[in-house]
Amino acid sequence: MYNIFVYGTLKKEGCNHHFLKDSEFVKNEVLKDHSIYVPDLFNFPLLLEDEGGKVHGEIYKIDDNTLANLDMLESEGNLYNRINKDELDFQYYLFNDNGTWNIDRKKDKIDDGIWEV
Repeated sequence: MYNIFVYGTLKKEGCNHHFLKDSEFVKNEVLKDHSIYVPDLFNFPLLLEDEGGKVHGEIYKIDDNTLANLDMLESEGNLYNRINKDELDFQYYLFNDNGTWNIDRKKDKIDDGIWEV
């Protein structure tokens, strides 16, 4: 079993929450030193490292099958990288910003760290 932090379309009421339908909600959580961004024409948030930033999300306990499905959804290793830091009790998906997406870190940032589903 794994704990996964979700902050966008996977949250309760989000369009992709059905991927977590058989998973146990653990708690609400804030991920520090990260922010979420929504560039023009995007209908989902991108999570990036951002010193001093914060992102509000939810943690779910998931099984191997659900993790594999989330990896597929997030295009793990390409669009997003699944991060597993020793000091956190959960994993999360970090956007793979390779510089081609033209993310404006001021204009596109959701300042309060809350993605409204």
